Amino acid sequence: MRDDHSDDSAGRRDDEPDIDAEFAAMMEGLNLPADLSDTPEDTGPVSPHDVPHNTYGPTDADRPNAVKIAVVLTPLASAEALAALCAAGGLDCTVVPSSSGAIAVKEFVSAHAEWDIAELLGGAETEPTEAAELAAALSRLSRVGVVLMTADLATDVGTEAGLSGTITARRYQNGQAGEETSAGLLLASADQTLEDILLGALRAEEAPGALKTSEVKPGRMMRWLGRGMRPRGGDQGRGDPSGN
Repeated sequence: MRDDHSDDSAGRRDDEPDIDAEFAAMMEGLNLPADLSDTPEDTGPVSPHDVPHNTYGPTDADRPNAVKIAVVLTPLASAEALAALCAAGGLDCTVVPSSSGAIAVKEFVSAHAEWDIAELLGGAETEPTEAAELAAALSRLSRVGVVLMTADLATDVGTEAGLSGTITARRYQNGQAGEETSAGLLLASADQTLEDILLGALRAEEAPGALKTSEVKPGRMMRWLGRGMRPRGGDQGRGDPSGN
């Protein structure tokens, strides 16, 4: 007769959760180093005050404002894992689960009806600097990199009434901006949550399962992994200034 509470070969009772399997699922898609033996210990707390915030001026409610919504598509299966890694790396964003992988979202509102060049990243006129830095950092987590989608939206601009704008997509790999890709094809294969966020129909923080990284307290391992997302030397997530 079989004991319903017998131990398996790993010494785990049948009615106990398989922690190893759960952790493996959470880390799916993550690019980890092979050797952790010389990993330094970092037990310092992560403070929301250390996280960079937008510095755009106050908006005027009587005139239209330009809005950019940046979404980084990642291959990580777990939104909780991505949020912890972002918090550990000092990356301020909202993480939302999706059927194709966890996504990191930032929203930018300009103080002007149109975006000033000083508010954008040189060489990529649709991407705010913070969005490019977020994508560059997250691209170091996976061998396949990530995709930064940027929705450039505005309301009641010129002769157009209501919401109008464009959506662009660019690949990032190993901390560097790559070539542009088809935003339409990406949206066609994405779930409704991603589309609603990009079009401004749904605020990221109101999406099911959304996590604000400023409210996440990562563990020791996540803090160490988060350091691996920071720029190395002069690498700031931008390509060669000469365009090569």
